[in-house]
Amino acid sequence: MQVLSLVHPYIRISRYFPINISVGKGNVLAVCGANGSGKTTFLHLLLNELSPKKGTVRVDTEYSYLGIKNGLKSQLTIRQQLPYFMPDQSTFPWPEWINKLYKDLSSGEQRLVALWMTLHKPESLVLMDEPFSHLDGHSFALACTWINTQLDFKKTIIFTHHNFEELKGIKSLQILDLNE
Repeated sequence: MQVLSLVHPYIRISRYFPINISVGKGNVLAVCGANGSGKTTFLHLLLNELSPKKGTVRVDTEYSYLGIKNGLKSQLTIRQQLPYFMPDQSTFPWPEWINKLYKDLSSGEQRLVALWMTLHKPESLVLMDEPFSHLDGHSFALACTWINTQLDFKKTIIFTHHNFEELKGIKSLQILDLNE
């Protein structure tokens, strides 16, 4: 994934400094910033849902995406939804949740399930908008471990987050700080 001389009016920092960044296989990019700094806009540019005012965005591979909304069906069980994400369901880490309706999980459990499913899809690029929202400290640490594990499979992971100081446990991490 490569971004060259990106300028977009909704990404605050790009109004002053064009964004240039490249993220290779087995690396993580955390796009950090306050509310309204342009984190989600940056992801929408990568998804080709928006066009930059200036510059180039090049994503040359298939990707999986986890948005603010988890994208799972509330009226279906986890078991019914797993085949859309991965053929081998035996590695799902919460067998006690497998027959529950998605809507019956807490918001933190829902986010954890959606995050796990997104990371375990076969695509080599993973884009996630605020993947740690609704997670408690233990779940946050677990999610960071999963991200690190996916790097061993040479996945490229790009996500948004508010505070880069919380991300010290993630390997191969680059930070794009939109607060500057």
